[in-house]
Amino acid sequence: MLTHVLFWVLYIVSEYFANLVHMYPGENAHFLWATLLSLPMLMAATYFLALFVVPRYLVPNKWFWFLLWALVVAVFVFYSRIRWQELVNFLRSDQYYPVPVNKMLKNIIRDYSIIALAVCIYIIGDYRRKQKLNEELIKARVEAEIKLLKGQLHPHFLFNSLNNIYSLALSKSDLTADSILKLTELLDYLVYRASLDSVPLAKEVQLLENYLGLEQLRYGEKLQISSDIEVQNDAIHVTPLILLPFAENCFKHGGVGQNGVFQVDIYLHSDHQQLLFKMSNSKKKGKAPQHASGGLGLQNIQKRLNLLYPGRHQLLISNTEEQYGVELTIAL
Repeated sequence: MLTHVLFWVLYIVSEYFANLVHMYPGENAHFLWATLLSLPMLMAATYFLALFVVPRYLVPNKWFWFLLWALVVAVFVFYSRIRWQELVNFLRSDQYYPVPVNKMLKNIIRDYSIIALAVCIYIIGDYRRKQKLNEELIKARVEAEIKLLKGQLHPHFLFNSLNNIYSLALSKSDLTADSILKLTELLDYLVYRASLDSVPLAKEVQLLENYLGLEQLRYGEKLQISSDIEVQNDAIHVTPLILLPFAENCFKHGGVGQNGVFQVDIYLHSDHQQLLFKMSNSKKKGKAPQHASGGLGLQNIQKRLNLLYPGRHQLLISNTEEQYGVELTIAL
């Protein structure tokens, strides 16, 4: 409402000062009164176009009807301006005489300009409101999808981890208690940090190391883990659970290779500009290469990367008969 009032006040003020040099002494009040008298005509034409014609015909691209209504409004303004000037002249001199069109042409063109400007401002404002609404809807949808994907990840992760502990318990391993302790640390992360928008990269690395430690307890000497991890900036934040799915997939589809060893190689280097993460694992002897997209965990992380780092990440997957590997690059 305030914007509308300011627009029309500015119109009246600009009209007054634009015609100030042409006024005779003592005509100021009369001119203001005459300007206010024409205001309802301009406002009626403006709001009719903005609130009725534009939404019903311009927005749905019904150009014929839009142009037809615009022409009707133009004729209305043309006719009203002339009749208004005749009324003003009558009130001033108590005599009625027709006003030639050529003497009113400048005023009519100015009226058209004011109406066009007001309608354009309305269209721009309406576009910005809709754009803001669309951005809010997109943001809400992305947040909902991310929450859904995180919800899918937690049970998937817990299922794998509990299976590991179950395997140790069946063999009555002395490492069962240590594995439960490590799982407790992992659950602490899931409960208190996974719901955050971002976490320090160092915490993600710690989560990854805890998970690998859990798997090390399960596989023992058969598992050889080679890691090269360097985080140059402790202030770097990333989305939670961005590395863990790769480790889960590694142990879900990997296994002891032809050399009798389950080999896992991890490379993670990060500075203030880029995160580079590589992980590869040996595969079970005689196991045919699967589809490169991986299982639920990798499909999940691919969706999250597309939502959270659009145009800022690259995920490469290599899948051969003997080795499976992923390479993730994120521009920070």
